[in-house]
Amino acid sequence: MKSEFGEGLCYNLGLFLAHEGRINYDKQAYKKIGNKDFVYSMWFYSAADHLYDFHPECAPRHLRSRALKFQQKVLGWRLPMDEKNNATEKDFYWAIQEAKDLLRLFDKANGVPIQKGKWE
Repeated sequence: MKSEFGEGLCYNLGLFLAHEGRINYDKQAYKKIGNKDFVYSMWFYSAADHLYDFHPECAPRHLRSRALKFQQKVLGWRLPMDEKNNATEKDFYWAIQEAKDLLRLFDKANGVPIQKGKWE
């Protein structure tokens, strides 16, 4: 069976991060329709699709719970059951940074020399 949104650990984090730049377009669109408070939840609605077949159990042992927590939090913001749980700008920036941090830590765990970029 083919995956519509990708399957993998690092690959799916990369696909998730590919949505980062779309937030500016989404902000403009939701401002026009007068619902700017919902913009981050809608961003998560599309970006989080890549976390359905994300495999935190394949992360290095010491990072598995962190990867699982990331997946659960992001999927929770995708379609919150309660409006008070809508994603915020703070949630957006946390998720982007956490995805980048996880990718860097996965490299480190695999012995790849790493250095955080100044213009991440």
